Amino acid sequence: MVKTADGYKAIAHIQAGDRVFAKDETSGKTGYKPVTARYGNPYRETLISNRIHPFYSQGKWIQAGRLKKGDTLLSESGAKQTVQNITLKQQPLKAYNLTVADWHTYFVKGNQAETEGVWVHNSCPPKRAPEYHAGTVSESNFLNAAEKWLGENYKSYPNGRYVSQDGMRQVRYGYHETNSSTHHGHFESYDKPNGRVIENSAVTIIRD
Repeated sequence: MVKTADGYKAIAHIQAGDRVFAKDETSGKTGYKPVTARYGNPYRETLISNRIHPFYSQGKWIQAGRLKKGDTLLSESGAKQTVQNITLKQQPLKAYNLTVADWHTYFVKGNQAETEGVWVHNSCPPKRAPEYHAGTVSESNFLNAAEKWLGENYKSYPNGRYVSQDGMRQVRYGYHETNSSTHHGHFESYDKPNGRVIENSAVTIIRD
């Protein structure tokens, strides 16, 4: 069940355009944000998730498969809920997920639960990195593509590293690789916010 502007609603019945309760990880603000896509299939009873779906626990995003009994989850009111038990199922099950605008989070609970929903990340599919079939790109075109791919409010880090606001995409740019003699850049996607790199598109940059 997902908290929406019309109350808790089965995720199977949520459509693009519905507004769900979300939280901005950076500012802490909460509000209703539109769903831009829904994909997958349903579950019932208690709160059930696939192994990779990120839950907010102990101040960071943790994949569901790594949660353990006694961990705390963050409720929509800011209160903490404690994980009482975890059961792993080996057989394939069906699950839904949403893509939520701007803040990329929402709150879920089991359809028979009397507690508040807990905070989860929409773990949206990675945005595809730009592709350069020639293997080279001008510096100005690379920088323009990097800004579009990262989106607004991306963060800058030392050594030419830039990360999108939602923590799902990274650009590395410059003479940053060990023993590198070529000016180049990388477009990288994570499996979860600031998690494991699952896509790395490298390109040689030609000075304008």
